[in-house]
Amino acid sequence: MLTQSTPPDLDSILNEDDDGQLPGETIRYLTHVENKLYADIQARKRIDSGLLFLACQISSCSLSWLLFQLQVTLTIIQVASAVVSLLPGLIDVGDSFNFSISSDSWEFSLGNKPLIGIVKLAIGGAVSFSGTSKITSEIIQTQQAIAQTYQEIRSSEGLSFQLPNLGFSLLIALSSIALLGMVKKFSFNNNQENNSND
Repeated sequence: MLTQSTPPDLDSILNEDDDGQLPGETIRYLTHVENKLYADIQARKRIDSGLLFLACQISSCSLSWLLFQLQVTLTIIQVASAVVSLLPGLIDVGDSFNFSISSDSWEFSLGNKPLIGIVKLAIGGAVSFSGTSKITSEIIQTQQAIAQTYQEIRSSEGLSFQLPNLGFSLLIALSSIALLGMVKKFSFNNNQENNSND
């Protein structure tokens, strides 16, 4: 039966002293392994950040159309789309932002690479705007068409009376006065003829 040997503890290896120091090759090798691990971790963080950014932008556009199909109000569509698309930029800016205050002074910094977070915010805002702009214009056009149709229905049913423009109103008023004057004159002439015949 094979016995499984446990690997020696790294601290115990490092604490073993050969004349109080590790050999130069061992130090170089450990430094190389440490640098490679750190580089791999940083690369993985960048890949994860990029995948999150792409997923949020695609989800933002899809979410806006999904909420539109579910007949959610326009404000909720715009807010939800903006939050999802701006999330990666806000995470980057929040991680790199540093604010410190003391009794003497205060200071803040945007980190080593603030431009990446700002660019992500700008791209997220543009994606959110373009994803909801067509929905917004369609909703506004639909509301205007509904209001116009409602106004036409009310006008055709006689439920609302709209005055014509000023020139046409004056022409109608003058015509009415002239017609009233002619009717009065005609009835006055008829009354005089009847009185003279009597």
